[in-house]
Amino acid sequence: MVVSLNESATQPRKQIMEATEMTDTLKSINTTPHLCRSKVKQTALEIAAAIRPANKFRRVGMSFVERIEAKVRAAIREEVRIHPSKGKTLL
Repeated sequence: MVVSLNESATQPRKQIMEATEMTDTLKSINTTPHLCRSKVKQTALEIAAAIRPANKFRRVGMSFVERIEAKVRAAIREEVRIHPSKGKTLL
């Protein structure tokens, strides 16, 4: 087997790039795939301002968004569970 000088020189760089991409992927795992986090935060702050005007909420924590995500998943699961078993479309 003959390996050119160019191929052997790029091999370590390619491995480093793949390792970096894997690390970046693990860091960017979306913990709320069913939600648009910015919209959840915006809506929560709007509702808080309307319902509780004395409190001046300015931020929404990730734990709040994750609780909303869990409730959305539970609602979807329940709707699928109670849906009739006929047809191919969830209505």
